[in-house]
Amino acid sequence: MQLGFKYGHCKGFSRMYNYGLRHFNPNNMITDKAEERLRILTYWKKYGLEATCEAFKVKRSTLFNWQKKYRDSEYKLNSLNLGKTIRKNKNKREIHPLILKEIKRLRLDVCPNMGKEKIKKYLDIFCKTSNLEGYSISKIGRIIKEKRIYHHRQKVYHNGQVKQLKKQKKLRKSKEFRAEKPGDLVEVDTVVKFAWGVKRYIVTAVDIHSRYSFAYCYKKHDSASTKDFIKKLETVAPFKIKSIQTDNGSEFCLYFRDYLKEQNIIHYWNYPGKPYRQGHIEKYNRTIQEEFVDQNEVLLDDTNIFNQKLSDWLIWYNTKRFHWGLNLETPVDYLINNNYIVQYVVN
Repeated sequence: MQLGFKYGHCKGFSRMYNYGLRHFNPNNMITDKAEERLRILTYWKKYGLEATCEAFKVKRSTLFNWQKKYRDSEYKLNSLNLGKTIRKNKNKREIHPLILKEIKRLRLDVCPNMGKEKIKKYLDIFCKTSNLEGYSISKIGRIIKEKRIYHHRQKVYHNGQVKQLKKQKKLRKSKEFRAEKPGDLVEVDTVVKFAWGVKRYIVTAVDIHSRYSFAYCYKKHDSASTKDFIKKLETVAPFKIKSIQTDNGSEFCLYFRDYLKEQNIIHYWNYPGKPYRQGHIEKYNRTIQEEFVDQNEVLLDDTNIFNQKLSDWLIWYNTKRFHWGLNLETPVDYLINNNYIVQYVVN
């Protein structure tokens, strides 16, 4: 039987085929790394070991290793290619099935989302009675994260039916955010005050650009109160509020959140455990407590009288009190001198 070659009459095809087989086949490919190693070996043969180690910063054992590979492959250049750097022995965490079952029982049934330190205490007792080797606190934490052993809260109706909770993703303010005008970002928080057998909630707000502030005292700690606070804030603020940042308190949900959507105001949630991300309102809370609330806590029983006196103090704070953050100007003077109030009235 006679065999024919399809590209036999194409001039130069065989040479191109051999070139491609040599350079594009993974087993025959010659990389820049291999050529560099060959150049180092040639330099070693010509100038000696000490000069080569000093010039190329390679170890003696590395040079002999390259030379052995090159010699064993019958001096094929592709033998000096960089080999696979992936780890050969991949350690896989071994978890005893009984210990894993006990961790799930503790996290899901006994105490929802029990911490790894407490689990360690119970697990040591379980391992001792079962003749098993105990785990460290860090390993227990890694197991919880790897196996995703988390208990999700469920609301149960009076008839035993479980309500499906729909988690909403909270919008967080990025680090690159900068408030360039008044109203670009207003931080809102709540101060809880308990004095003379009375517990009151003072909702506070401060504009981070102009330091213009507002506060109001309420008897209830709910979203209806914070919604009413935002309405009052919009009335007294001499600028349009574009975005608000709060912590993750329950008073900033439901009516408060829905009202912000109606007014097209962006609601940023602060990161949990990071109060420094809204440092302006934290500093203002300290100021209002030291300069007003602590001196007038006897008036907290009657919120109307307390809020009337608080309004007088806020007028003084915004019009008479100088601020280092504004180069010793008052918030109202800062707004007037930079024509922010005029622009707001015209628009």
